[in-house]
Amino acid sequence: MPQGRVVRLDRGWSTVLLANGDSIRVRNIGVEVAVGDEVNVTVDMERVHSVNPRRSALVRRASFEGARAQRQVVASNIDTVFLVHSLTSPPNERRLERELVLAFDSGADPVIVLTKVDCVDSNVANSVCDALSAVSMGVPIHMLSGITREGMDQLTDYISDGSTIAVLGASGVGKSTLVNALVGHDAQEVGEVREHDQRGRHTTVAAQLVQLPSGGWLLDTPGLRAVNLWTSGHGIERAFKDVFDLSESCKFRDCKHSDEPECAVQAAITGGTLAPIRLESMRRLVAEEASIEEEQRDREKSFDRRGARRPAENRRRS
Repeated sequence: MPQGRVVRLDRGWSTVLLANGDSIRVRNIGVEVAVGDEVNVTVDMERVHSVNPRRSALVRRASFEGARAQRQVVASNIDTVFLVHSLTSPPNERRLERELVLAFDSGADPVIVLTKVDCVDSNVANSVCDALSAVSMGVPIHMLSGITREGMDQLTDYISDGSTIAVLGASGVGKSTLVNALVGHDAQEVGEVREHDQRGRHTTVAAQLVQLPSGGWLLDTPGLRAVNLWTSGHGIERAFKDVFDLSESCKFRDCKHSDEPECAVQAAITGGTLAPIRLESMRRLVAEEASIEEEQRDREKSFDRRGARRPAENRRRS
């Protein structure tokens, strides 16, 4: 059975790069396929037969209409996730927190990339960098320009031969420019950014793998306006390591960090070493995850009830 890797995904269709170097377009029928997947194709070369086990996967809650408690695999078999933010926009710590949860849960290593360093002065650049560093939990941060190539050499170690990089970020942050700079030619269309809010239109319309001169692969994703979480493994714990580390010193193991005595988290907030918004943000994400888990349970119960009725209905028909 022919094998290959999915290098582009359109609705209902996969472009698969076969082991022999040929590229074919096949249907996705009855299988969940993501860009980066290693797949087996039917002998007639018409559809994806099966997907091999993923060593990593960037997963979020699906945002399309009617998607209730459904997951979307944005990218698979990746080594590093570039979380791209623009230095020309105010720092968005809350979005970065969500992106870090997704990246940590994927099994890949997150790296924060701040673009458009050529468009701001050093004070602005350092201010944005400092704000995002406060919630980065030690994740590497690089400031660069895809236009002038300033700072691009900082990414060399991540794009070595055989590695796969996913690029994640909102529309207008300079993802396509970054992709073009890494690839060495205009692999992606670059769109304009609105002056009043520094947002751009989507120029990447389909997720796809682009080969790099180094021999590695770069996976560009359409701009995600909403970073919807899926059920987390240890992503929240790692993205909020500062809060979880403090909680180890709380008097009570089940401390809710509200009005319990000898709460280390509240003591850090009172002492000014932990921003109150960090605790609030973590609580929101934990509640969001709990809501998704509840929706999943309800969905499974609904399927079970429908499935339990089918045998009886079938017997009545016979």
